[in-house]
Amino acid sequence: MVASALLDGARAARRPTGPVLGLIVVGVCLLVGPAAATLGLLALMDVSALVMASEPMPISTQLVLLLSFLGAALLLAAWVLLKEGRPLKTLGFLPATRIWAHLLLGVGVAAVLLAVPVGVNYFSGQYLVGPVRSALLGSVMLALAGFAVQACTEEIVTRGYLLQVTYRKWGLTAAIVFQAVVFTLLHGANFDVGVLPLINIALIGLVLGMWAVAEGSLWGVCAFHVVWNWLQGNVVGSEVSGMDIGATLLSLDPGRGASDALTGGDFGIEGSAVTTAALVLAAAVAFWALQKRRLVSTGTA
Repeated sequence: MVASALLDGARAARRPTGPVLGLIVVGVCLLVGPAAATLGLLALMDVSALVMASEPMPISTQLVLLLSFLGAALLLAAWVLLKEGRPLKTLGFLPATRIWAHLLLGVGVAAVLLAVPVGVNYFSGQYLVGPVRSALLGSVMLALAGFAVQACTEEIVTRGYLLQVTYRKWGLTAAIVFQAVVFTLLHGANFDVGVLPLINIALIGLVLGMWAVAEGSLWGVCAFHVVWNWLQGNVVGSEVSGMDIGATLLSLDPGRGASDALTGGDFGIEGSAVTTAALVLAAAVAFWALQKRRLVSTGTA
């Protein structure tokens, strides 16, 4: 048994949702919500369908895609409030203590974990780095706000809601594995996806699931996910899960004879075997943190 405020969230529901219905809710939120929000954002931001289809995508397109996740967040909020009858803060934002420590840890882990594959590929000659595009700094910072919406929504939906409703019926191990599988499948339709990228996405899902339970909230994993995506795409200039971004500070281009297995190819750094190794190590640390939480909660430390 693990004492974690995150896991206790679903118990606050007056009309609880089970894992199967919870999965359907997640699917509807992530399919219907962003689609509906995209239509409104296209009109509001005056972005044409032609620009939406272009690659690399301009900052206007990127913001529409990222901010559209607000639609998913609003649908889930309506379900939790109206159907389940519980406060939104129970999705993973209790207790609200040491928030800055959790946020800083998430930012630091994302930066260090990304530095490993980027550094290995750069110093081994797999990457060529273009000049700094300081004129795009404003767009890069706007993209950070967009990634905050997109990444936090994904964390609330998977590591928050889905993990909670699954744990209530099937237990902790099944909950962590189930949300990781769903998280992986959600990325299965991305551009240039392959076996290694899917393995890495699954590892990210497992790492963040264990991390969230060990922490007892979503603050740390939200910070990690936001910065992980933003650094990849708008700072170093790698594709983000196959998404080719135009507004970047740097540009990472494969060198002559570069290996897709090392660079991640067109999927980006998340498809790299070096990233796999880094994520396996991160999973070991997250598992240790989870086991430590188990021992403390049972009083056998």
